Amino acid sequence: MGHPGPILIVDDEASIRKSLEGVLNDEGYSCALASDGADALSQLQSLHPSLVLLDIWMPGMDGIETLRRMRAAQPETPVIMMSGHATISTAIKATKFGASDFIEKPLELDLLLNAIRRALGTQDARSPAAGEPAGSTDLRSPEGMPELQPLVFGNQTLRGALMPQRTLARSAVLYGQGLHSGKKSGLIFEPLGPNSGIHFVGVSDNRAIPAHLDFVESTGYATTIRLGTTHVATIEHVMSALNAYGISNLLIKCNGEVPVLDGSSVQFCSLFEEVGFESQTGDWHQILVKEPFQITAGKASIRLEPCDAFEIDYTLEYPAPVGKQRYVFRLDDPAAYRKEIAPARTFGFARDIGLLQRQGLALGGRFDNFVLFGEEGPVNDALRFPDEPVRHKIMDMIGDLYLLGRRLQARVVARMTGHTQNIAVLKKVREAL
Repeated sequence: MGHPGPILIVDDEASIRKSLEGVLNDEGYSCALASDGADALSQLQSLHPSLVLLDIWMPGMDGIETLRRMRAAQPETPVIMMSGHATISTAIKATKFGASDFIEKPLELDLLLNAIRRALGTQDARSPAAGEPAGSTDLRSPEGMPELQPLVFGNQTLRGALMPQRTLARSAVLYGQGLHSGKKSGLIFEPLGPNSGIHFVGVSDNRAIPAHLDFVESTGYATTIRLGTTHVATIEHVMSALNAYGISNLLIKCNGEVPVLDGSSVQFCSLFEEVGFESQTGDWHQILVKEPFQITAGKASIRLEPCDAFEIDYTLEYPAPVGKQRYVFRLDDPAAYRKEIAPARTFGFARDIGLLQRQGLALGGRFDNFVLFGEEGPVNDALRFPDEPVRHKIMDMIGDLYLLGRRLQARVVARMTGHTQNIAVLKKVREAL
């Protein structure tokens, strides 16, 4: 076909590399194959490919970083990104770094060939073919905006302290892996207008789920929300950071499970601070707890008491080496949250890992995204705080107790609770509302 060089196919899955090679050979293209980003970069210099097909999610150097380095080395070579996850977020970041197009997996042959022809014909062609996802879709455009359910802002009973409504100053993207599913995952944060609330939306559909108690599906080892066929798992860490920074309106695009990152919420804090905030008008009151609410279930108990702010007094007690830990935290300053609570990671016990994984959980638990306690202490990393487990429990609780869309104005005294008790006591608050 007279192309200056082969099409370089970069994907960590051998079956995808081979099937793409077969399809493109049938179309008259010559191909070269690379199994990861490093391999692709080393071939780039000698091959001078006419085009690169580049997977986003690869171990080691991911596709976005590979793209960045390719653009630096050979800016004239067009790159088409391929992704089975987080399509919108991928598009925004990939086009920012100079990808000429992107296509969603599983790959449709016609879309793929159209994208290749466009890229080889005019390298900067960005207009998608009919039915193909557009590169930098703006989720805030009327036709792209999912229907929102602003449950929070109508009848705000039990009005406590007034807070300014807030969203992020611009959109932002995070990549990672789900702790329980083990699948590659991504998030895109999109600002929303006043009186919108916080919503999650799936990658391939347009159904927004309010981050609200009414949509909580399960609270086993993580908090999961669902609306119809769309569900989002392990939302507590990002909800915790949103509560700490007082963000009231936000759209979060996600493909099934919020990435665990390093097991804490500190990367959400860093991202929010980097992006910045936009204050918004409109009433938004904390929920004033006027009378005590209590939940007791075996060793677990949680009690809400009237208070002038949101304060958590948490006690946990496990066998050695964790032992008994107590910590009191008052949520009135994001900087204090970021320093004292956000770095505390998910923790687990070596004796439980087999059981969790037989239940299909903790499949993404690696040694760099949670603290694993053996009989002598943490076996995979040094603790960030001597009492890191109790601080993490507080972090989870700050997230779960934000699922009425307003910060509680209460003192929370908790002992050995998890997501189930957090949600149960919140249901009592909702009854009072």
